[in-house]
Amino acid sequence: MLLELAGCSLLSNKCRAILDLEDLPIELILPLFVEAFSRGHTLVLKKMVQSWPFTCLPLGALMRKPQLEMLRVALDGLDMLLAQQDSQ
Repeated sequence: MLLELAGCSLLSNKCRAILDLEDLPIELILPLFVEAFSRGHTLVLKKMVQSWPFTCLPLGALMRKPQLEMLRVALDGLDMLLAQQDSQ
């Protein structure tokens, strides 16, 4: 419950959320990702995907209630992440 409240508070200020992504505690990343996806925070979602620290991106779990626009945003972020890795 506390993690959910922290995520909602962070998402209420999109600019702050984007700036703080790299400094987030690991425990907040997945709940914040789900919250950003569910609430339609496209810019935050795209930046989260670009800096995703885990080996698995849980898009399949979010397909239970598909939101095509949000899936497109997540996939755009994934494309950017892959492009960054290819250029390194």
